[in-house]
Amino acid sequence: MITLFAITNHFRLTITWVQIVKKDNLLYDIAIIYNFFILLSAAAAHMVKEDNSDKESQIIEHGDIFFFYRPKVGTEEVEDIGDVQRFYMITSSDDGYSSRAGKRKETIYRLFLVGQKQLPEIIEGKSISKERNWALNTLTTSNPDNIRKELGAAEYTTETRGKRRIAAAIPAGEGKYSIVKHDGHTELAYLLELPEEPGPTQKEFEIRKEASYIVSVKNPNISVPGFAAFSSRKKPEYPGHLIEKFGDRRWISIDDPKLLNYENTQLLLIGARKKDVEEELGIDIDEQNETERSADIFKDLKIKKEQIPLKPLLKGRFPEAEEIPMAQEVKQLLPGEAPGVRGGKAAATRRTSAAAITKILSGIEFPKDKNKVIDYAEKNKTKLDEAEQVINTLKEIPDKTYYNMAEVEKALGTIR
Repeated sequence: MITLFAITNHFRLTITWVQIVKKDNLLYDIAIIYNFFILLSAAAAHMVKEDNSDKESQIIEHGDIFFFYRPKVGTEEVEDIGDVQRFYMITSSDDGYSSRAGKRKETIYRLFLVGQKQLPEIIEGKSISKERNWALNTLTTSNPDNIRKELGAAEYTTETRGKRRIAAAIPAGEGKYSIVKHDGHTELAYLLELPEEPGPTQKEFEIRKEASYIVSVKNPNISVPGFAAFSSRKKPEYPGHLIEKFGDRRWISIDDPKLLNYENTQLLLIGARKKDVEEELGIDIDEQNETERSADIFKDLKIKKEQIPLKPLLKGRFPEAEEIPMAQEVKQLLPGEAPGVRGGKAAATRRTSAAAITKILSGIEFPKDKNKVIDYAEKNKTKLDEAEQVINTLKEIPDKTYYNMAEVEKALGTIR
């Protein structure tokens, strides 16, 4: 807005001019109209300039993005999302950070576990719950080998079923991403490079040719109903200067990419755009025509071609059992360690028996929300030998209120 000082000075100039030409009524009228026009023009110009400055886009971070899925334990062929245990998003930042020597830049790799095993839907002109989803940072590293090992096959032992194997995660796409400050918020935007066009595999996970999501970081010190991804006792260990950014707000935009570097950081993703992303945001994501030979998944993540099925990445289709290579590296998990999810607990087997669920929840009174169902199971865990496995499975059910055991069993059926 134009300041009072500027208006006052302009008014004084107007009065001076009027005094000079007051003998001529015509000139007097022209002076008044001219000055009024100048004043309005200046105000309009200033308002337009201020408006544009608010909507100017600023790239906070840029780099490569990868999507992976992990089949459920005991599943040889994935046909749809129902056969999938985990869905991951990996960011590889081009910006990097200075090493301790202050000379070399290192790429930052972040492994995010994505809730509901897919990206948020984007339905233009509407706002529904499916357009919102969470993502949890489970690993940040400067060594791509750590990401590769985390996505690899693993084995664990149960008392009743003996040794069980978790299949290696399978790539479902790669592309370029930018985190952009735009119109008062931040957006995570990406363009898919491989496969060239999304296929059935990508559609299962809501991976589009291009898309953007409004992205916010959760305040670790404020509880948000329906947003307790994994244990609420596990918080990102932010340094003081980053904690100060949150204040008393539940969510903040990403003005500093270091906010994403801490394990257990929780993100909220809200579907924003599914086409014309670069034009709408006023940015150039600079995607490239990647091929099997030039794919960043091999150069950047150091994954060997012969160790993964290429069909989802290149053709957009789930591989058949014979197209999945035998794992050359198998990680041995410690007792109680989460299968396939670093730093958290997850369902260990493809199925948890209904009898086990009924036993550990025997005597429960409904209605109960998800957290209270889990708390009740925790109190009854002495009733089962493999209580942790059952409890970990319960942690996967949707975050809502349950009114009877049938609703709990139905929810379990969607994740097992």
